[in-house]
Amino acid sequence: MARKKRYIPRPRHNPEVQARKIDQNRDLYLQIRKAVDAITVSHDNHISYLGNFARHDIKNSIQSMDSILSTTSADEMTDEQILSLKTNLKVIRETMDNFSKLVPYSKDEKFDLKNLIIAVELLTRNDLYTHKIELFRDFPQDSIFLELPFQSVLQMFNNIFINSIKALESVENPIIKVSAYESAGQLTIEISDNGKEIDEKEKDKIFEFGYSTTGGSGIGLYHARYLCELFDGNIEINFKKNDNFTKSFLIHLPILNKNEKEHNNN
Repeated sequence: MARKKRYIPRPRHNPEVQARKIDQNRDLYLQIRKAVDAITVSHDNHISYLGNFARHDIKNSIQSMDSILSTTSADEMTDEQILSLKTNLKVIRETMDNFSKLVPYSKDEKFDLKNLIIAVELLTRNDLYTHKIELFRDFPQDSIFLELPFQSVLQMFNNIFINSIKALESVENPIIKVSAYESAGQLTIEISDNGKEIDEKEKDKIFEFGYSTTGGSGIGLYHARYLCELFDGNIEINFKKNDNFTKSFLIHLPILNKNEKEHNNN
């Protein structure tokens, strides 16, 4: 009598296979959920920064002008009041001009790195001023162009700046330095600060969802890395030992080649 073969269900009917697929799908869902949460929070913060940037200066200028115009007739206007009106108009013009730098127009999404750093500085200027943080720059003389969505890259860099600013809140003589250099078709931007030190054992955790050493949400750096990898780049963190800084974020991004640069300059 022939021995019956052991019945082995096909993969699509095998409970063990199906259970593994469910677990894999659950893990994938959680990863997507984390990415969506990070994007939502980071986007909301970015919009808030954009709104607060223009609102503060323009609101103060309008209130100052309104207090003069609503209480003084044309015949009663003094030279000092006229000068105040002109000064506030100048502030509004400069604010609108600076705001335009946060949304540079480009049909092909190409922008200069220097314009990106100017935009980051404008967004964080109140925090830099409040904590008396000195900002240093070290860029090549030639323009460096990137062909990426400006607002997304701005979000990425703004998240890293915010992390550095939080780490500098209780530091004497706080400093942030931004340097950049090209190598093998890649752009490397180094953002260094002398803020609160991070244990090297936490190096692998720093970009994890929900992890924070500054009391923040733990989403900013996670989203920064997510965006960077989306643009075929990567972010790493180095801990400094031999200079005035405690750590550096190294952001590696693809850049335009020489021919594309010459086309931009023309």
